[in-house]
Amino acid sequence: HVLLMLNFIQYLRKNHLPSDNFVNSIREGSWLKTSCGPRSPVGSVLNDSRWQVASQISDIPFIDHTYYGEEEIFNYKEELKLLGVIVDLSGNYQVVIDHLKSPCLASLSAEAFLLIMECIRYLKAPSNLLNTLKGVSCLKTSIGFKTPAECFLYDKVWGCILEVFNCLPVIDHKFYGEKIFSYKDELKQIGVVIDFKDAIKKFACVFEQKASETSINQQHVRSLLSCCRLLKGTDYSFPSDFSLIIGKFEWLHTSVGDFRCPKKCILYGPEWKSISSITCLPFIDCNEKCGLDEYKEELKNIGVITELKDGVRFVPECLNFPSDPSTISPESVFSLLECIRSLMEEHKLSIEDGFRKRLSNNWLKTHAGYRSPEKSLLFDSEWSSFLNPTDGPFIDADFYGPKIEVYQKELNAIGVTSDVDNFCSLLASHLESLSDHDTIVKIYLYLHEHNWKPEKNAAKKVWILDGIKGGKWVDSEECIVHDPAKLFGSKFYILEDIYDNNDILRFFHHKVDIKNKPSLEDYVDLWNDWGSSMEQLSYEECCNFWTSISIHLSINEEKKLDDNLLMKLPATSENNEIFLVDKKDVFIPDNLHMKKLFEREKVFVWYPQHNSTALSKRKLSEIYRKIGARNISESVSKEESSLMNDDGKLKYVDPNNIFSLMGLVKLTLGFLACSSLKMEPKKRHEAVQSLLNLSFHETLEPIDVSYSLSLSSGGVITKKANKRVRWESQGCKFIIQKMDGDLGDSWKYATNFSEAISEGVLRGNQDHVPALSELITYGFFLKFKNEEIDFLMESKNLQIDLEDEEFLSSAFPYD
Repeated sequence: HVLLMLNFIQYLRKNHLPSDNFVNSIREGSWLKTSCGPRSPVGSVLNDSRWQVASQISDIPFIDHTYYGEEEIFNYKEELKLLGVIVDLSGNYQVVIDHLKSPCLASLSAEAFLLIMECIRYLKAPSNLLNTLKGVSCLKTSIGFKTPAECFLYDKVWGCILEVFNCLPVIDHKFYGEKIFSYKDELKQIGVVIDFKDAIKKFACVFEQKASETSINQQHVRSLLSCCRLLKGTDYSFPSDFSLIIGKFEWLHTSVGDFRCPKKCILYGPEWKSISSITCLPFIDCNEKCGLDEYKEELKNIGVITELKDGVRFVPECLNFPSDPSTISPESVFSLLECIRSLMEEHKLSIEDGFRKRLSNNWLKTHAGYRSPEKSLLFDSEWSSFLNPTDGPFIDADFYGPKIEVYQKELNAIGVTSDVDNFCSLLASHLESLSDHDTIVKIYLYLHEHNWKPEKNAAKKVWILDGIKGGKWVDSEECIVHDPAKLFGSKFYILEDIYDNNDILRFFHHKVDIKNKPSLEDYVDLWNDWGSSMEQLSYEECCNFWTSISIHLSINEEKKLDDNLLMKLPATSENNEIFLVDKKDVFIPDNLHMKKLFEREKVFVWYPQHNSTALSKRKLSEIYRKIGARNISESVSKEESSLMNDDGKLKYVDPNNIFSLMGLVKLTLGFLACSSLKMEPKKRHEAVQSLLNLSFHETLEPIDVSYSLSLSSGGVITKKANKRVRWESQGCKFIIQKMDGDLGDSWKYATNFSEAISEGVLRGNQDHVPALSELITYGFFLKFKNEEIDFLMESKNLQIDLEDEEFLSSAFPYD
């Protein structure tokens, strides 16, 4: 029936018969079978090959060809068109839009997408289509199908930025063909990034993310730099906000292993070679294949340091000397000094503590090995009269060449010494590393010449020649300059025996504070060392030692030599050998009788054979006493054998038959009255009354006395002596051993007699016994005759008072 109607309409047209009424009457009814079911002719589509693309995206009501027949239906194309059937795609895009299949819009073919672009263009951007497309991954890009808002349309001028990172979805123009570029407006309407301004904003976000993730590699950097070059001179330049991102973020990987912002990075070049060997500068990490050095200008434009003169500010913080300083070339040192010069002159920077600390490594080659600047010296020709460059830690000009002298200012700035004070200190500190005697002497002379003195608490060493090993360094406390007594060779190093230059010796004493001569304490220590290590001394050693002690004992120093310092004293025996004996067992021979009695024993202190001004016996005795030596007279205990019970052997004698008792009493009274005793008459009379109370006896038996000397060891030395007389106080007897006619024996009798009388009379005043004994000895040989006694008293300026005269008269009424 449909075909018949179409045939009828065709007939009417060919015969020019009116058909409008008939066509209008049937065009609204749903009698035409289509792919979408029965439809009215209006809005139905006669399908041909041009509609194949549209059918991919739209559910178009195509006339059922199979039902009506392929050939038959196309014979009535014009008739269908009169009925309202759409027979041509051109100009009929609305039907495509009206029947869109939304699920079919994803992953569109190129033809389908371009058809949609045509629809948008001719239908004036229908909102429903635009909204639908924006939410669908319909565009094929370099990384797959994406939604329009994610996509970029490549631009031949600025499109390079889209190639920096492979994560940006660029529309695949090879897939769509060049025609895609004709739809810029349509693409923009659905959200595709078309303009550079929008593209660079999105690129900036991606760049910032990549930088934060530290995932920008060398190829990314090269691509970005290439893009910078391509955009130069075009209408497209990076906006300021993106330039700030490039400058702020740390996205350039460096040779020190981290990412840094451009202004903290350096592009390596030949001029950096020397300085790079002694630094850890942040060079941009790139291999030869990467070829970033081709983009020197672009790198400079984004802030990277490309010139050495602009990068010297990095050197202080990045200084890093190798562990083996021998690998540092002169060129590297000169390069560093050039940087320091630039820092000081152009950048007005001082050598700060951090930089100075990094410079404190041993990197400067000197004639004393590799040293830090603070321990290095720059040789000056003014010093050549004293020193050679090889005599100290002078910078090795043979290694660096004369060019090193050009950098004196820079070397001084980093601590290399050139002024005299610091020079001397450093030269002195270098001394201990030397072992050549002549060189050491030269340095000592230089230090003396420049009046150098070490710091107060500094450890001081002195070079000492050693015949076996050449020499050695010792503590200054182990040395003295002079040893006048020649005693300290085993205790100190004697510098005058090693150095024959008086200037050096003065330097040691006045500047190094080495003792000029042994002190009193040194002598004390030496003596105690001898006392613990040896028993005997030579005469010369002993004489020199005590002469020195005597000289040392000035008024201010005498207090120091007390009895706690020396434990032993020199003692002699009759063969003149000198022994070191415990001071408790050695005595001062203040009594000649005791001296003779004990002279075979080692109990008496040593005295020089000849008195001298510096060492007289008197002065030496005073020294011994201060040390703790006692007088022999005070140390000996005396024991007399009693004769009281030997009455049968005692014979009473009248003293007047031997001497005048009155003369003896008179002489004694005169001494008691006029000597320093100045005894009152009553006291004098009581003293001599004991003499008057004596009965005198004579015996043929020897009258002996035992003298005992107790030693610290517990031993006792006992000597016996014949005294010839004795005053027995208990029995009021004065016993006399019968005298023979020998004159020498008379002297002994006289001495013994006078001592016995004096000791008996002066009990409690023993200090005056020697004086009275001497006076009585004179009287003994005068037989104490009255006239002779008067002359003797007159010659000694002695006299008695009237009370004494009266006492004598009463005591001797018949004389």
